[in-house]
Amino acid sequence: MARAWGKSVAIAAVAVVAIGSVFWASSLADGDAADPAATQSASPSSTPSRPATSPALTPSLTPSPLPSEAPLAWGPTQTDWDAALATARSLPVARAAGQVIVASYAGTSPVKLSKMIDKYGLGGVMLQGDATSSKKVTTKLTAAAASAGRTVPVGNGDWPVMIAVDQEGGTVARLRGMMPDLPGLMAAGAATNKSMVQETYAIQGAHIVALGFNTDFAPDADVTAGLSDPVIRTRSAGSDPQNVASTVDAVLAGYTDAGLISTVKHFPGHGSVDVDSHLGLPVQSLTVAELEKRDLIPFASAVDAGAPAVMLGHIALAEWGGDAASLSPGAYTYLRERLGFTGVAITDAMNMGAIVDHHQPGEATVLALEAGADMVLMPADTGAALRAIVAAVDAGDLPRARLDEAAARSILLMRWQAGQIAEPIPLGSDGYARDFAARSATMVTPSCHDTVFTGKSSKVTISGGAEHERAVLAKALAAWGVTAGDKSEPGVTVRLVGNSSKSASADVVVSLAGPWVLDKASATTYIELYGRSDDVLEGLADVLTANTVPQSAWPVKLGNVLGATCE
Repeated sequence: MARAWGKSVAIAAVAVVAIGSVFWASSLADGDAADPAATQSASPSSTPSRPATSPALTPSLTPSPLPSEAPLAWGPTQTDWDAALATARSLPVARAAGQVIVASYAGTSPVKLSKMIDKYGLGGVMLQGDATSSKKVTTKLTAAAASAGRTVPVGNGDWPVMIAVDQEGGTVARLRGMMPDLPGLMAAGAATNKSMVQETYAIQGAHIVALGFNTDFAPDADVTAGLSDPVIRTRSAGSDPQNVASTVDAVLAGYTDAGLISTVKHFPGHGSVDVDSHLGLPVQSLTVAELEKRDLIPFASAVDAGAPAVMLGHIALAEWGGDAASLSPGAYTYLRERLGFTGVAITDAMNMGAIVDHHQPGEATVLALEAGADMVLMPADTGAALRAIVAAVDAGDLPRARLDEAAARSILLMRWQAGQIAEPIPLGSDGYARDFAARSATMVTPSCHDTVFTGKSSKVTISGGAEHERAVLAKALAAWGVTAGDKSEPGVTVRLVGNSSKSASADVVVSLAGPWVLDKASATTYIELYGRSDDVLEGLADVLTANTVPQSAWPVKLGNVLGATCE
């Protein structure tokens, strides 16, 4: 397996004390400033915090006179940091400015992508849109990005460009059609076997790496509030913060095994606000103390588990100044000093409504860096963002030392990733998404180990959902000997439902987009899949025919008690 983020949190703490200063913490913005089983970190407490005497409260940007080779939680050592900081300090201002930007690319031309990386000296690129339209297009682009990074002025040859993608599963799957398609993270939250979760996401990570990516902006550590949550929902592992924490830690471990950089998001939690930050600025009405009892628990656990990167969301808290957390010094101070985070802090996409409605691209980028960000994701105008950074440094508004620190963190992250040993895709693993979807499905039925067709006709009538979804399920059931019914012999009725306020009635009601709709359903058997891809629907066929028995429990609270789940 790939090298773990760290030997243990305990060793990491000893290393920090021995060093005598925490080289990660920012000292220039308001005082300081998105699991793995290998780390075996303790379960998070209900109040994520660190001792007041933590050395994270005495940051330093200078090399330590007593370097230690014992790693911090996610792997690199003091010596590694000293080298990265020296590299960052040697860069021209414009090159250091490019290093902290992760730009968006949605085209299909490898030449244009290479030129964009070289022109701005970019630290990273995020592929989306047409750039992820097919395996052929995507792999040519990732290869071009990897090569372009070696030609950036002042030598970027010893650390790669961040080549990133949003591949969560479920509703956020940019690589659909290129690799097996997992359900949303809530399926992993439902799964009672977290070792299975780690193994599954290790395979998913290996597929992502095989396509040429080195970074995935996942997993979500958000704790969903349910139907009042407009955008996260099944992207979250659930509504229980402890379960969300253990699930996220398992995913982190899986991605680590694959040699992939994971990004825990969206700090301090997007699941309990009622505005989609793509459209506007969500305002979190809870206090930080209240968030420590819920939303912040998974982030504290992920930090202890060695998360290499945390994404700060565009969520406003009054205690942190009332602007988006991604632009708020208080958010970075809390992440660094209170939670002890030592990795890369990256903003959520800066072209989202929560930002562009209130700030110009250059202004927002500089504010994020001043606040404590290390990488700025997808400014609305890359050129304007870079020019604004350079101008702010020249004017003394953004200290060069703060820019150096941010660039050094991103350089160190990519040097670390380049040293990982990526696990190859296991032979015979093409069906992993189907198998995981079946095992993580949450099911309430009279007899978990019997097919729903036991004692009934081996025919099925499928309704609801999209035509393609019904066809995929029918074909998968036919492979198990279950054929389509007709008016004379409809057989077992199966109804597929998504987000709907209407009640559904059938022998089997299957929810594809979150379990809350099952409260209004009437059925003998209730099933939640947490996704609707072909792989997930094929997994449903395995469940309906009892060829796979789910091992899961409800990851959210439902008003209607449906009965005991199959575990």
